[in-house]
Amino acid sequence: MQKYAVFTGSCQSLPAIQYLLQSNKLGCVVLVDAEPNPDLAQLQYWLQQNNIQVVAYNQADDSRVLARLDELAINRALVYMFRHKLRDKLIQYFGGYLVNLHPSPLPEYRGPFPLYWQLRNGEEVTKLTIHRVTESIDDGDIAVDVDIEIHPFDTMNSLQQKVAQVVPYLIDTFCQLDEQQKLSWHKQAEHAHNSAPALTEQQLMVNWYQQTAKQVVNMARAGNVDSGCAIFAVGRDMFQLLQASIVECHLAGLQPGTVIEVDRHQGLLIKTKDAAVRFDVIGTQHGLFDGYRFAVLFGLEAGMSLSDI
Repeated sequence: MQKYAVFTGSCQSLPAIQYLLQSNKLGCVVLVDAEPNPDLAQLQYWLQQNNIQVVAYNQADDSRVLARLDELAINRALVYMFRHKLRDKLIQYFGGYLVNLHPSPLPEYRGPFPLYWQLRNGEEVTKLTIHRVTESIDDGDIAVDVDIEIHPFDTMNSLQQKVAQVVPYLIDTFCQLDEQQKLSWHKQAEHAHNSAPALTEQQLMVNWYQQTAKQVVNMARAGNVDSGCAIFAVGRDMFQLLQASIVECHLAGLQPGTVIEVDRHQGLLIKTKDAAVRFDVIGTQHGLFDGYRFAVLFGLEAGMSLSDI
C-alpha cells in the first residue's frame, strides 16, 4: 500500500496534499524548518484543521524524522516547495521512491527559480516533472511529466496557478503506474542550456544598454507582484517595473534609457538598444501608476536620460 509523506513549506503544495488525502495515500506532511511567514503559517493552520499528521524537519539531524516516518509506516515521499537539500540517509530510506515535483522540462532550468527564469527567457511551453531525488539537485531519473502552455501575458502568479491545476493529474498518473508496476524511469539528458539559480540584486536591474525590448518586457512579467521585481533607476531612485510592452522605434542616435515620449494616450516610452518599451505598470512607494502618471509625478520629459536625471 502506498503511504506518502509530503515534504513542503508552502501552500502551493496543497493540491498535492489534497489529492493524496482524498485517495487515502497521505501519511504525513514534513514541514520545512524555516522562519515563520504567512505562507507557512497558513499551511500549518490548514493541516491542523484537517487533522493531518505533521512531522518537523530538523536540518541538523535526520534520525528523528526517520524514526517518525518508520512509526507511521511511510514508504513513499513527494517533495514540493521544500527549500532544503535532503541528505543521503533520508534518500536511501525510500529506496528510490522519494520523488520531487519540478516545474520545468528537466534538465533545463534546474534550480530554485524555474518558473521565473522560463518567463524571463520567453519560453512558450514548460513541463511539470516528477523525478527521483538524488544528492545532486534536480538531477534524478524522470518518471512522468506533462506539458503546460505559457501564455505571452502569464506572470509568475498565473503560471503557478496553471502548474497547481495539473499537479493532481500528474501525481495520479504516477501513483497508478506505480500500483501497476509500470513505472518507466529514464535518465535526464546530459547537457542543459538554461539553469534557474537564485536571483542576485544585479540580475534584477534593467540594463538599457544590454537588454532588448523583449528581454525587458519578459523581465517585468517574470517578477510581476513577486520578490523578483524588475528594478529600473531614475537618477538615484529605484522603482519596480511590473508590466511593459514592446513598441517599434526607428529613431537613430538616441541612447538606450532615453525618454522618447510622455503622452496621455501613448504613455511613457523608453528607448532600448533595439526598439522601445512602454511602461504599463510601475510600482513606487506611493502606489502603482501607469507610465504617463508616473512621468508627470516624477518630472520625466522627452529627451531625458533615466541615468542622468
